Amino acid sequence: MNKSTKVLINLVIIFLITAAILYGFFGVKEEDRLKLKLGLDLRSGTHITLQLTPVEDPQTHEVKKIDQAVLDRSIQVFTKRLNSAGTSEVLISSAGTDRIIIEIPDNTNLEQAKNLVKKTGRLEFKEKVFDPVTQTAQYKTVLDGSYLDHANVGRSGVGEDAWCVEFTLNKEGARMFGEITTRMKGKPLGIFFDNELYSEPVVQTPITGGNGQITGHFTMKEANDLCNILNSGALSVNVEIMEAYTVSPTLGEQSLKTSLAAGILGLIVVIIYMICYYRLPGLVASLALVIYGVWVIGTMVIPGLEFVLTLPGIAGVVLSIGMAVDANVLQFERIKEELWEGRSVKSSLDSGFERAFSSIIDGHVSTILGALILFWFGASSVKGFGITLAIGTILSLVTAIWVTRQLLYFVTDFLKLDSQRKLYGE
Repeated sequence: MNKSTKVLINLVIIFLITAAILYGFFGVKEEDRLKLKLGLDLRSGTHITLQLTPVEDPQTHEVKKIDQAVLDRSIQVFTKRLNSAGTSEVLISSAGTDRIIIEIPDNTNLEQAKNLVKKTGRLEFKEKVFDPVTQTAQYKTVLDGSYLDHANVGRSGVGEDAWCVEFTLNKEGARMFGEITTRMKGKPLGIFFDNELYSEPVVQTPITGGNGQITGHFTMKEANDLCNILNSGALSVNVEIMEAYTVSPTLGEQSLKTSLAAGILGLIVVIIYMICYYRLPGLVASLALVIYGVWVIGTMVIPGLEFVLTLPGIAGVVLSIGMAVDANVLQFERIKEELWEGRSVKSSLDSGFERAFSSIIDGHVSTILGALILFWFGASSVKGFGITLAIGTILSLVTAIWVTRQLLYFVTDFLKLDSQRKLYGE
């Protein structure tokens, strides 16, 4: 296979990839189009940072440390609690070894979000016991929510606040509940949620089916929230809200518009400079930059990647564009040096690309390593910068050593511009 055929095949592959990405964004029905997920700083929503603290096990009285398993379990509980249907874009991630960051897009009701996440979700059935020493009545846990099978919303009467939570215990829980209600016939059984008494019905007859009801003058929304918490399971740790804030739709939209405007303006300035200074290679590099931009956005919407673009992420993309330009500058300067020494255009391209290769690799690898370090060890906002910088730098490397070169070889071999030395910046 000769060189010209290879160039054509490479260009076909490049433009097929670019066309496929553009088709995913614009060529299908609106509901099927690829969509870039935006962070809260580019849209509206609620951001909450939680601090996890260990609690004492009521059975063993041991305080279990917060390890990776506890952290993963807590994230799972919050995911079920805040995204029970699996259709929302709630983002839940760990920060360090004992913190969790929760971002709820398009929800600016801060108090509602805080009330939902700060509940540990512990359901307990308690018996009131009289203590002769202190001459007071105390509650003793006789059954907890670990035996809960599922909960659903029901009605306990008429009115907006007459909703209740109906629950069903598993087989073992039903057996234990039957024994407890048999022993406590005629006595009150306290139903507690997160150490708060919700109802205290008097046991009329033994309950052997494992079904029960929690009443407390709930609205439908409150009953639904309580059901979600019960069905998601209880946390094995206590949670404390360290940071909580909302981003308004107006501020998020303004940040997005400003960022896009700055990025487009910067790209236009770079393209004008490249064309004016490097002439034909600059024009080719500008086309390669456009292809690079399409590829970067396409990478961010790969299914399963769960990529979310934030303001720091946009900064990472802009910096990676600079890396792409830098790689082209290195190549073009080497090409000009070869032309000044009297070599032909084709020979100058081959030699210039080869001489610039090691410098391009060194610069890009060091940037990628730095970006990965930021991603692994940085806070959440820094992670966004690190991952976009890494992705953008990798693609800029591919663009420089593959796309730009194939385009330049095309204009020299097929457009017969290899005799126009002035077009190459000589």
